[in-house]
Amino acid sequence: MTNREIKRRILSVRETVKITKAMHLISVAKMTRARASIPPAYAYNRASISLLNDVVASASEESIYLGKKGKRAGFLVIAGDKGLCGDYNQKVFEAALDEIKRKEESYVFTVGSVTRELFRKEGISVDVEFLNSAESPSPETAFSIASDVLYLFENDMLDEIYAVYTEGEKNPSEIRVKRLLPYSEREGKRAESIPNTDDLLRSAVVNYLSAFIYYAILSSSLAENIARIKAMSQATENGKKMIESLTAKYNRLRQEGITRALQSTSTSETEL
Repeated sequence: MTNREIKRRILSVRETVKITKAMHLISVAKMTRARASIPPAYAYNRASISLLNDVVASASEESIYLGKKGKRAGFLVIAGDKGLCGDYNQKVFEAALDEIKRKEESYVFTVGSVTRELFRKEGISVDVEFLNSAESPSPETAFSIASDVLYLFENDMLDEIYAVYTEGEKNPSEIRVKRLLPYSEREGKRAESIPNTDDLLRSAVVNYLSAFIYYAILSSSLAENIARIKAMSQATENGKKMIESLTAKYNRLRQEGITRALQSTSTSETEL
């Protein structure tokens, strides 16, 4: 490699380091926002579960939201819209794939375009894609997703609904699989003051699904950005080391060239 080629390589690596530093800063900002949003989202999620438990305690055992229906399982797989975050997306995909293979009949719904592509490479069709939902989590997006999956469940197109997500706040590498419907937690006690109506039960289910999906997307976003921060920090350090190595090589070759030039000049003067 010539000095000119080394110099070009150094400039190229420097530009890459600038990009990794910028991505690091962006991920820090997104991580901070997600971390700040998680406590109220978690609290609302717990409140929605408590409300649903109270309503369920007075509901009929024959409700479609409570009883076991069949073998058709839908998986809401929550990962990222972008790569460059280590093995985060791959781990979510593998955890989802393990669960999907256990079911006789599975349907896949993805939040995050990277996981969608991983499923396609595996030869598994993605039935519903919720695009751009992982990048900017919002209660409105979560409600829209909840409404869509609940429609499929209520219209007898699905018998079970699962969520695959990352528990970002407690352990950014912990992938969880949770069955959302039919609902089975049922920790409440029968409350005589709560009327037993299908409309009330459905409202509580919608509220529960929306709250949980919003929390799960936020939690996964936090995990994704933690992973990207680590990946970009490592990439930046590797880039700096490469620049140091290339600079040392450039200086060595430059010095060798100067030495050869001086030796050539000395030889010419001796001959004269």
